[in-house]
Parts: sequence; C-alpha cells; structure tokens
Amino acid sequence: MKRAAVLLCLSLASVAGASAQDRPSSIRLFLDCEWRCDREFIRSEITLVDFVNDRTASDVHLLITAERTGSDGLVYSLAFLGRRQFAALADTLAYTSPGTATDDDRRRGLTAMIKNGLVRYVARTALASTIDVELVRQSVEEGDNGSIEEDPWNYWVFSVGGNAQYNAEESSNFNRIRGNLSANRTTEEWKVRFSANGQYNERNFDVADDRTVTSITRNGSIWLLGVKSLGPHWSAGGTVFLQTSSQDNTDASITVGPAIEYNLFPYSESTRREFRFQYGFRVDHRNYEEITIFDQTEETLLRHSIQAQLDLQQPWGELGFDAELSHLLTNFERSLTESYRLELDGEADIRIARGFSISVGAGYELIRDQLFLPLSDISEEDILLGTRRLPTGFDFNVEFGFNYRFGSIFNNVVNPRFGF
Repeated sequence: MKRAAVLLCLSLASVAGASAQDRPSSIRLFLDCEWRCDREFIRSEITLVDFVNDRTASDVHLLITAERTGSDGLVYSLAFLGRRQFAALADTLAYTSPGTATDDDRRRGLTAMIKNGLVRYVARTALASTIDVELVRQSVEEGDNGSIEEDPWNYWVFSVGGNAQYNAEESSNFNRIRGNLSANRTTEEWKVRFSANGQYNERNFDVADDRTVTSITRNGSIWLLGVKSLGPHWSAGGTVFLQTSSQDNTDASITVGPAIEYNLFPYSESTRREFRFQYGFRVDHRNYEEITIFDQTEETLLRHSIQAQLDLQQPWGELGFDAELSHLLTNFERSLTESYRLELDGEADIRIARGFSISVGAGYELIRDQLFLPLSDISEEDILLGTRRLPTGFDFNVEFGFNYRFGSIFNNVVNPRFGF
C-alpha cells in the first residue's frame, strides 16, 4: 500500500494576528460523550490539551453523539463548541466506523478525528509554533476505487446468533435457549429491517411434599419494516409483525399496517435533535391459546395510533419525551369505552450549574386493551413465576437523581491499576 505524506509546519506569525504572548498556553477540553467513547484511551492519546470535568471551566466543549448505520456501524457527530476566547469558533465533524470494526479500530478512528478538530484551536495558542501537523494520504490499490456502488451485497447486512444457558442449585434449575436472525438494508431513499427471534425458558423448583413445580414460557416473533424517504422532513412506511407468546395467551398473531411520519427538524440533524410525529393504522389477527375474557378464541382487530417523540442532545444536557395513543376501531361499542392505550415517557439529564446536574425520568401507561387475557383463573404459581400477564389498568414508574462534582477539574492522568 503506497502512502504519500506531507509535513505542514504551523507558523504562528499569521495566526489571528496576535502575538504569542497574547495567546493562551493550553486548551481546556470538556469531553461530553456518554456512548461508545473510551475516555481513558482518548485522554492517554491526546496529551496536548487539559481535560476538565466541568463544561463551564472549558475552552472547548466537545459534544459527541452517535447513531447506527445500515451496516450496523456507527456515525459519530463531533460538535466542537468554542467558549471564552474561542467563543467565535464552532465546527462539526463526522466519523464513520464500519460494522466490522473492532473496539480498538473505533476508538482510534474517533480519537484521530478529535485531533483533527482540535487543530484550529491549538493553532490559536502559544503552542502552535511548536507543533507539526502531518497530512497523510493513503493511496487506493489498483482496481479498487472504493465506490460503494460496487458493493456485492447491495447494502444488505445480515446477522445470526443464538445462545443457551443452564443454571442449577440444590432445589432448582433453570435453562434458556434463544436464537435470532436479522437482515437490514439502508440507503438514502429506503430503509428495510427484518428480524426474527425465539426464546424458550424452563424453571424447575423442588417444593414441599416432594413436588416439583415447573414453569415454561415460550415466545417468538418475526418483524419486517420498510420505510421510504419523502424528503428532509417526511417519510412513509409499513410493518408486518408475527408473534407467538405463551405469556400473552397468543398462539399466533399477524399484524400489518402502514404509517406516515413528519420530523419537525431535518433528519440530517437526528444525532442532535429530532421531533417526530407518526400516524398509522394496522390490522391485527390473533389466535389465542385459551378463550379470552371476551369469549374469543380468535379475532381480527383494526387499530390506529398517533405518536410524538422528542429527543434533544445539547451542551446543557439531554431531553427526551415520547407520547403514544393507540385505539381500537373494530368494535365501536367496546373500543370507545375500554379498548385503548396511552403511553407517556420522559427523561432529562440537565446541567444546572458548575459541576451540578440532575436527572429525572417518569413513565405512565394507561392500559385498556388487554383483550388477550384468558377467561380462566390464573394460578398462584403463574403469578409468582410471571408466566402469565396479569390484568392491570396502569403502569407507572419514576426516578430522580443528581450528581455534584467538586475538587480538581483536571483529569489528564490515566492509571489503569487494579482495573479502576
């Protein structure tokens, strides 16, 4: 592989028209990345800057967000947000890690891109006259122009996996078997997702009177999604979903339906912000294992739903909110009074002041569509072991937390001893 390299020596005489004495001698960097970032590796590889733990004490706030690609890789968005003397300097870079990359490949590529983004800031410090920037171009091998148009898989990515688990104690044992298969294809115009999975769980407990209580749950599903891009804000698609679940009293079911979606922000900004509204309807045919509380062994349902989802990742923190209302249209007498479901979920992680942040999350689900519940009584064993879904009118959860960091704001040193 041929390589061509050029050494570019940065001379400070032409930078920002300021003298070396007027420029800062270092850069304080706040690394804001919570997902797929090896912080210790980044700090050990980039020793020219001072890493700080507080955004308000930084010269550069580096906000890194990521989302998956169609090949199961990751696209990182690196937003360099200048502060104080660099307030007028802002930039956004992108780094793509292929799905076949190892963790080491990913962290090295991301670190190299961080270095690239820091050059313009370092060039405005007193360190610039002592730095050489090496620009390296890797030549392309003969007969390989790197064009994705020659992709022999035509953008398709496949995955297959499975596992088995067995655990035993003196009076109980547990075994589980799981398998999964997926196939995905993503282009600018189309997004296709296919997945299939199945699971078998068995628990055995030795109880009094030399009895053995056995709990078995089985479930499996096949899911297909197709989405067509209709511009920077609109998209349309449809789903097919097949399921079997002993816990939900479902021998077999198939659900088919279209949907349309509008994003208030362009989809190209999805790593930082999105506010999506989706409306769809679907036909659902079910065969039940046992007769239901509505005296049904099988039925066909028509359901429609509307959903709103907000996701923001900003320098001040993260905010997410999701609301969905689904409603049955099949039996109007029953649907208008009982057969609906409302889901509300929200979470926020907000930096309040220097070193102090709070996190809060809550979810509420109003449930009026448990049509699958069996007519027969659920045994105590089923209740305790969770093998059957219990009737309920709501589901609620809430959490709150805070974090206050004080003391030294610098954390350049990496010490991996004892694994902590």
